[in-house]
Amino acid sequence: MATQRYQKPVAQPNIAAHVPMNALIILIFNIMRLRAAPQDLPHSRFLMLLCISAYLLMGVVIAALEQTFGLALLAAGIDTLLLVGLAWLALWIRGYQGRIIQTVTAFAATGTLFAFIGWPLVVYLQQTSADDPGSLSILLLVLVIWNISVIGHILRHSVDVPMWIGTGIALLYIYTSIRVMVALQIAGVATG
Repeated sequence: MATQRYQKPVAQPNIAAHVPMNALIILIFNIMRLRAAPQDLPHSRFLMLLCISAYLLMGVVIAALEQTFGLALLAAGIDTLLLVGLAWLALWIRGYQGRIIQTVTAFAATGTLFAFIGWPLVVYLQQTSADDPGSLSILLLVLVIWNISVIGHILRHSVDVPMWIGTGIALLYIYTSIRVMVALQIAGVATG
């Protein structure tokens, strides 16, 4: 299914330093366009941790629009753990644990960009009345569907399954993530 095999871990501690930043950003956008796969990313713990940190930061920024900082940090932390947990569980089930770094990097990098793109839409929708959400809510829905497709695409390549299975797993992940976030928001309203 994948055109290129996953890279084996390399002895170099920071392989991301050898890839130009603009090439990396183009590669991440190509993953979002379903034109590249996670195995095309460098096998770099540093890059993975950087992408996870950016994903966590964007999660806090977006969650803080509706919640206190502490609850936003908790929500973003749990969402980040769910993302990493999805990658680990899917790879563990299929016996592809060596692909964890590139898979998590792809999840976190694309998730960060989706959050960055969706942030202004969420802010705008919060400022409009509930009776007239307008066409931007449709754009937000399109963004969510696109995100599900990208997660499915990443899973398809990471665990060597058909796209429909990857997308099904992505839907389950998104559903679980939303349910956990809603529960946290309800808990925050009840205690605050």
